[in-house]
Amino acid sequence: MAKTQVTAGSLPYHEVRFTYDSRRAVVWKAIASYLQRWVTADEELLDLGAGYGDFSREIRAGRKWALEHNGALVKYWAAPVTPLIQSACDQWPLESGSLGTILASNFFEHFTLEQGAEVLDQARRALRPGGRLIVVQPNFRLEPRRYFDDYTHRTAYTDNGFRDFLLASGWKIVHSEPRFLPFSMKSRLPTAEWLVRLYLALPYRPWAGQFLVVAEKP
Repeated sequence: MAKTQVTAGSLPYHEVRFTYDSRRAVVWKAIASYLQRWVTADEELLDLGAGYGDFSREIRAGRKWALEHNGALVKYWAAPVTPLIQSACDQWPLESGSLGTILASNFFEHFTLEQGAEVLDQARRALRPGGRLIVVQPNFRLEPRRYFDDYTHRTAYTDNGFRDFLLASGWKIVHSEPRFLPFSMKSRLPTAEWLVRLYLALPYRPWAGQFLVVAEKP
């Protein structure tokens, strides 16, 4: 689910590693339903590294923003989404305190630790006090052998390490799940919505390779 505009020769990353898959929309419908409890439905939301726009399409929120480096992906997005086509490391054209929620799915591992800290600073600026950052990440502790199969992965995070990174950056952790989803769509994640919902309802999730952390801006 990575979303950076890295090239391999003449082919963009999205044509090599992260190709379009219509099954992803069904999976994200169930994931968005699960994450909705941390999203205020009438507040503005940013999908950070939006990829094919599956999360912002399914989640209930006020005005939706989607930041993505690859402008060619906008054609997959839902009509009400406002695109921000730029690097996440550049200044975001969003008012301070204007957002209620930011989602970053399979995102921070594509940046250096220093770049990730800059993104977290921008996220804190853009969120209102009490606004939430929802992060879904590959968990190096659970998938060390496959973590760097994605050639754009730069930084390895575990659930414990990323929580500490957030705490050191001034965030408050409100929820954490070390075993949230399988490593990728190429893993054993079921693609029927009811099966994904059932999987997320399990007390122990087999094949999980990603973690979930929800943090608040103090």
